[in-house]
Amino acid sequence: MLRQKHLILFILILLVLTTFSTKGYTGSFFDTLELSLEKNIGQNGYQSIIAQKKVIHLPEEEAAHLNAIFKSLVNTCRRKGELEFTLTVVEDKTVNAFALPGGYIFVHTGLLSFAQTDGEVAGVLAHEIAHVDRKHSMNAIKRQIGMSLLLQLILDKNKSKEEMAKVGNFAINMSQLGYGREAEYEADRYGAYFIERAGYQKEDLLNFWRRIQGETGGKEDPLFLQLFSTHPPTAERIKRIEAL
Repeated sequence: MLRQKHLILFILILLVLTTFSTKGYTGSFFDTLELSLEKNIGQNGYQSIIAQKKVIHLPEEEAAHLNAIFKSLVNTCRRKGELEFTLTVVEDKTVNAFALPGGYIFVHTGLLSFAQTDGEVAGVLAHEIAHVDRKHSMNAIKRQIGMSLLLQLILDKNKSKEEMAKVGNFAINMSQLGYGREAEYEADRYGAYFIERAGYQKEDLLNFWRRIQGETGGKEDPLFLQLFSTHPPTAERIKRIEAL
């Protein structure tokens, strides 16, 4: 029965590919389906995060200020028209922020406490927006689960909540573990571009990393460990940002 189901799905995929084989149309068709899947995965991940962590509602003035910074950055990225980016503050003393597919950005209270200027906050948020803009999470998902399962999730209208929850949890794990050094460097590069377009200075981002480097002195301070474990060496990323 399971083998028969897979055969039917394979035939369905072939029919879809054949039907939409017009040049330029196939890509557009599957791009639309993949975008829908990305939003679904992101929503599942978001629900999982807010069930685990305490969401912090900042005082109205602070929240408005932080959201203004966030929106100014989102407006500079390529995918601002196809995704509804959101920013959620969660209670966590670690200096960190992370992004899920679909534009769900999270920032820890520990990072907001550590940052000294709007530009420093903007620099970190821009890095996470860049991960979404460059589809680092979705690319990692496709590499991990394979195109076959991805197509099943896209085409199977009755895909179970359990399956989507598993993919959502994988996206969360990837956001914590990192997407690999090259993806992190790319997010740094695009993040620096976003903050300058939004009116902030690259020097603000560099000051943030220099202060982290100075505060930790290369030691695994618990407040910084999570950030260090998910990104390339601080000295190297400072060097690369300076060269932009």
